[in-house]
Parts: sequence; structure tokens; C-alpha cells
Amino acid sequence: MSQSESVERAAEARPRSAIQLHTLRNIDESLPETIRRVANAGYEGVEFAGAFLESDTYAVREALDETGVEPVAAHADLSALETDLESIADRCRRVGCDHLVIPHLGAGYFRTTGHVDALASRLDELADRVASRGLRLSYHTSKDPFLPLLDRFGLGVPANLPSPSFVWEGVAEAVDLTVRGAGRTVEETGLGRLAFRTDDLTFEVDVGWVTAGGYDPVDVFELLGDRLSLIHIADVERTRRFPPAFRSVPPGEGIVDLDRVLRASRETGVDWLVFEDDHPSDPEAAVYRGRATLDRLD
Repeated sequence: MSQSESVERAAEARPRSAIQLHTLRNIDESLPETIRRVANAGYEGVEFAGAFLESDTYAVREALDETGVEPVAAHADLSALETDLESIADRCRRVGCDHLVIPHLGAGYFRTTGHVDALASRLDELADRVASRGLRLSYHTSKDPFLPLLDRFGLGVPANLPSPSFVWEGVAEAVDLTVRGAGRTVEETGLGRLAFRTDDLTFEVDVGWVTAGGYDPVDVFELLGDRLSLIHIADVERTRRFPPAFRSVPPGEGIVDLDRVLRASRETGVDWLVFEDDHPSDPEAAVYRGRATLDRLD
């Protein structure tokens, strides 16, 4: 194989660059204008957030066609998808988007193995409904599915009693710090159980929140295999030891081993890396910072 052919193959294997538009929510402009902004910065794709469900889909499609930017996916809450799927699916089809993503399910869904099993059944059923409309469904990871499953520590009965979610989240955090130990594996987490108990659901892995949960994003990539649909390039820093608290920071400024994650992403087979900065101090500058971050994959 010639050197030029090797370079071409490497380029073909490289995940493409997208941005989660939640990063730019505080810029005062329409969604079509934002699409043009990210196209000018060199992104190949966008992942829609809340504004998409309220925007003129014809104007959005026009901006996508004009710029060549691809609609990678659209985030929509679980409750909205369950109650208004036809409307959301129709909106996606109008702009050429075939991928829906459920963001950030809370700790209450991951208290015990029983809670996870109930969620798995619910999400698989929804994934089937989504597929019947020509789309696919992913779940976007947060920190919560990496907390200990409390019934594995003898706390299953009290954890099933009606109580505020934050109470059992605090208990799980305490268990995490004092009991779980160094031999923990991703397979034993709520995320691992959710993956094993579902068939059609795929996963968008946020490397920042995986790291906040105390796990290596690369291990999560390997666990999910071909059910890894997208990778969110994000970062966090710890703001409190107990109860543990983290906040989003620009990728490369927190606790994520960004270069290692970017190298591993090339081996996963995902088509897209999605840059996200939840709370950028300067959203307009974050557009270009994100593109430079993803360029580190080269």
C-alpha cells in the first residue's frame, strides 16, 4: 500500500466533528444562524438540543442544505418521547435527522438492579417504537448510572421505599467512597446492567461524566462495542469531595485524559465525535475552541 493510500484510509477511519448545540444556547440568534456559525468554524455535523423542538424545520433544513452540515442527532427528554413521539419523529424526518438521544436520566432510575431492569424494559420498548418510525434511539450517559446498585450492598429493601431521589443518591455516594473498593468494573454498574438488559438501545458516552463517576471512558467504549453510537467530548472538575460534586469545564481543562480518549475513539468505529462545553464563559469562542480540540485527533 502506498503512503498516500495509507493517509486516505486513516482519514476515512477518523471520526467526524460535530458540536452539541446546547453549548451555544446563550448566543442570541436563530437555529439556522447557529448552523451557519458552526459551519464557518469547520464542523461537519450538529447535534440538536432544546431549541430544535421549537424552530422552523424548513428554515433549519435550508441552512443544513446550504452549508452541508449534517444533523447527527437530536436530544429529547424521555417523557416527551413517550408522549409525543410522532411529532418529534416527524420534525426529525423533515430535517434529515435519523437519531434521537435521551439525555441525563437521574439517579432514581439506577438505585437497584430492579430499577435498572425496569428502565431497560421501558427503553427497549421505546427503541422499538422509534425504529418503527425510521429512526434509532440512544441514551446519553451521565454520572448517575455509575453509582453503586444498592441491592448489591444489602440496601435493596429500603432503597425501594418511596423517598426523594437525592436521599438514595447520597447513600450511593457514601457506599461508593467507603465500600466499593478498587476492584470495581464497568460491567457491575447500572450502565453495564442497562447495556446487558437491552437489545435495540445504543449509547452516547459523555467522557466527562464517565470520568466523574470514577471510571475510564475507554473501558466504557470497550464494554459497549458496536452499541456505542456517539462520543461526547466533554470535561469536568471536582468541586466537592462529599457529597461529590463536579462541574463542566472546557475539554482539556479538567480531569479527563483527553488525548487518550481521542486516540481510543479512533478504534471504536463511531462516526462522530461531538464537542460539548455545558457552561462556556464565551460561547462564541467555544465554537472555535471545540474545533481545535477535535483537531487533536489528527
